[in-house]
Amino acid sequence: MVVKEMALHENLSLESRHGNAHAMPASSNAPTATTTFSGMGRRYSVSLTTAVLLASFFVCTLLAVGFIVYNFATCGHLEAAPGENIVCTSVHLRNSKHSKGASEGPKYDQDVRLPTSIQPLKYNITLEPEMSGNFSFAGSVQIRVRVLEDCYNITMHVEDLNITRNDVAVYRALPGGKDEWDENSLRIHKQYLVGAKQFFIIQLYDKLRRGKEYVVHIRYTGIIKDYLQGFYRSSYKVLNETRWLASTQFQATDARRAFPCFDEPALKANFTLHIARPRHLTTISNMPIIYSHNHESLANYVWDHFAESLPMSTYLVAFAITDFKHISSGNFSVWARADAIKSAEYALSVGPKILDFLQNFFGIPFPLPKIDMIALPEFQAGAMENWGLITFRETAMLYDKGVATASNKQHIASVVGHELAHQWFGNLVTPSWWSDIWLNEGFASYMEYLTANAVAPEWKLLDEFVVNEMQTVFQLDALTTTHKISQEVGNPQEIFELFDRISYAKGSTVIRMMSHFLTDTVFRRGLSKYLSEMAYKSATQDDLWRFLTDEAKTSGLLDSSTSVKAIMDTWTLQAGYPMVKISRHPNSDAVRLDQERFVYGNSSHAEGLPLWWIPITFTTADELNFDNTRPTTWIPRTRTYELENRNLSTAKWFIFNIQQTGFYRVNYDLDNWRAITEHLMDAKQHDQIAPANRAQLIDDVMNLARGSYLSYDTALNLTRYLAYETNRVAWKAAITNFNFIDSMFINSGDYDLLKNYLLKLLSRVYNEVVDKDSQSDNENIPLLLKRFEILSMACHLGQQQCISDSTKQFQNWVQAPNPDTYNPINPNMRGIVYCAAIQYGTEHEWDFAFERYVKTNVPAEKELLLSALGCSKEPWLLYRYLRRSIAGQHIRKQDVFRVFAAVSTTVVGQQIAFDYLRNNWQEINTYMGSQISNIHTLLKFASKRMNSKFQLAELEDFVRDARWAYDRPIQQILEQVDISVEWMNRNYNAIVKWLQREVGTQPT
Repeated sequence: MVVKEMALHENLSLESRHGNAHAMPASSNAPTATTTFSGMGRRYSVSLTTAVLLASFFVCTLLAVGFIVYNFATCGHLEAAPGENIVCTSVHLRNSKHSKGASEGPKYDQDVRLPTSIQPLKYNITLEPEMSGNFSFAGSVQIRVRVLEDCYNITMHVEDLNITRNDVAVYRALPGGKDEWDENSLRIHKQYLVGAKQFFIIQLYDKLRRGKEYVVHIRYTGIIKDYLQGFYRSSYKVLNETRWLASTQFQATDARRAFPCFDEPALKANFTLHIARPRHLTTISNMPIIYSHNHESLANYVWDHFAESLPMSTYLVAFAITDFKHISSGNFSVWARADAIKSAEYALSVGPKILDFLQNFFGIPFPLPKIDMIALPEFQAGAMENWGLITFRETAMLYDKGVATASNKQHIASVVGHELAHQWFGNLVTPSWWSDIWLNEGFASYMEYLTANAVAPEWKLLDEFVVNEMQTVFQLDALTTTHKISQEVGNPQEIFELFDRISYAKGSTVIRMMSHFLTDTVFRRGLSKYLSEMAYKSATQDDLWRFLTDEAKTSGLLDSSTSVKAIMDTWTLQAGYPMVKISRHPNSDAVRLDQERFVYGNSSHAEGLPLWWIPITFTTADELNFDNTRPTTWIPRTRTYELENRNLSTAKWFIFNIQQTGFYRVNYDLDNWRAITEHLMDAKQHDQIAPANRAQLIDDVMNLARGSYLSYDTALNLTRYLAYETNRVAWKAAITNFNFIDSMFINSGDYDLLKNYLLKLLSRVYNEVVDKDSQSDNENIPLLLKRFEILSMACHLGQQQCISDSTKQFQNWVQAPNPDTYNPINPNMRGIVYCAAIQYGTEHEWDFAFERYVKTNVPAEKELLLSALGCSKEPWLLYRYLRRSIAGQHIRKQDVFRVFAAVSTTVVGQQIAFDYLRNNWQEINTYMGSQISNIHTLLKFASKRMNSKFQLAELEDFVRDARWAYDRPIQQILEQVDISVEWMNRNYNAIVKWLQREVGTQPT
């Protein structure tokens, strides 16, 4: 990995700072004289002028040497804290790539929190970027600060910026709150960087007094790099012309790459930006431009001066310099490439509607004068919620009707809703520290379902929450190496790791659970008061719990003995989640509920014996009430709880966790599982159980078997009812769970048993969707998505009609006179058709698809082709594809992950992806730019089917030889493989026997 070296510069002396060094003047009228001396029999003569010059040179040399010695001597007196790496230099404060290559990671201290003695109030930032050539930029920042404790140091963040000795000054701010300061600067003793903390420290002779305000002036330079972090550059082509743009991505800790700052979320301030740009480009930022004028010295450059922002965190500052076009609706604008701006119309149509919905939902108006959304050709995340300027990857904002798929349309609405929700949760009120980032991401992930439902209720997205969010994160959270929702973190690498499914999906799931047990009315009132009271401030989860508790008690939902904090701390401050085992007591009206942590592997490896406050809802075979999600009772924080209820104890069967609103799995005694299975097997009455609960039953029973809490006989017996199932939510849960077994079986000699069983289950729903290709059907997005998922599974299992139809349609496209302007394949089926044709095709089909990828300008089509190109079974084509992904020519850096994921989807490709990563990871990491987490993501793709002791040993050897830190992502990857190895040993033979009985095939 690339190591960033933080060099250090000190202010060498007060004299040099204030310009007190004197040079000896030379007299132009001095007479010319000659000095003679002899030695070894020779005579030398030197003119007086030459003698004076030689003497001056000698004196200057002595002074320079002394100057350098003083610099390093004073630097040597700096006391390094444990783990600090103070480096001295006499020229620049800068960061550069380590000369030793990419075998080491970024060197961070465990704790990189800033001292609490300084509070930033206002930033005034000036930037002059070069938009060609070496892409350097010059900047200056004036930061008005308030001193909270007497101190001599000002400590802030800097990374990848050059600051020279005379570029720093500190002044006393004049009273009155105006942006004025005393003309005399304070005396600076030293200024230096601490590399392990990314700190820039200004050490003063003069004490900074508590309660007083000061202004810090810093000039600096930097490079607009292409690593997709900080202030970075990207490009796109129009015909053969490359057009450059510059934009930002600061979350979580990269604002410091664009300007020196106090780069922590709680340290909010007002920001005023002044950006110079080439005349033919446009600049946008968080706030509107208040005026522009010609640059005073750079020809063809213009200054844009932006309005001062509201108080916000550094990570939310954003700006973009582009030649893009925009379209607007009132104060809401969308920006994109000129040839793609029409594709932004859909985002513009839903954006204002979602903004209005959120203003009504939270009861707080959007506080900024405008909002811009911009689609960037290269962007590492999906989107970023910068206040007033939301940045998107093109596929998350641009929708080309007739080319893009139904899932693209749904995805855009969801992402727009997610980012607009952040304008309140995250921007208006911000977590005090990254440990509570789940308050941002969990709420936005939950709200995206509500906002999409508000603008397109016909999609029925709320029904899909359990399969898209809850059931996917259940798998990650069942590892012993998972983490708490609210997780303490110290340095940038740990912070980056928190942006995972736990913060997003589990966070959104426990918020959904809370909204159900508090009721929607109480929940919304509490949120509104929280956002109103904490506006423009930072908050912790305890602040939210306080507001919700007050509202719940006012409404009579909670008594004085409990609180939202007591309940929710069990979900946010403990890792994992519970399984509730429910069993009847013979000859009694009592039903026993036992809770324990659900894990896949050895539960002895899990930390402690956690207990949760669990909201309990249920219905019975007689009631069939799947609408009431208010808890009937609670399991308090106790291992065992008994529920006295005669209707429940005598019911033919019961189902707990209505609509799967609680974040827990449910296990039953065998009699109840059999009774539920019997009910589901009746084709006329299985749909009496709500779709979300059918999905729950499938997911719970299959994962209980996977974790050895239940036999696979019981689990697979229940799945037989799928032969009658046509609901998309239930099938999505089934496909997810069978995909795991498929990945375990695909390298075995018994894979045909599994294929035959699954094709048998698919028969009815396949026949229902296979011919749904009319114009009216193309407007039914849930049907289109179900069709895609069912046909994808059928093609994967080798269903002949699916494969032959796909290859025929692809050949029709190949034979089209101009395939770049005419594609006869239905957009919603292209992913299936492309993959099947390439999988069963040759180099010819692969090259044709790659050429189409290069030539198309439609982001969604590029994404489909990138994924399909990984479907090939030809090893050499896959190796070539991986090599091209990091060549920096046709495939963007943001898409390297998609290429590795695509190659890893096939059993042939996964081993190739692992081998390629093992042999080239240093080159990949250098290309992607320093974050070892990039390699973690690729390794996760390349190891997902590993299930043998040999493969586990191979993986462990690779991790050990690479000398990576044994951090959480690596631990999770290794645990997943270890669990798969154990799963094969424990379950493979039992599943084979069950399949042999079910499909009627005897062992050969």
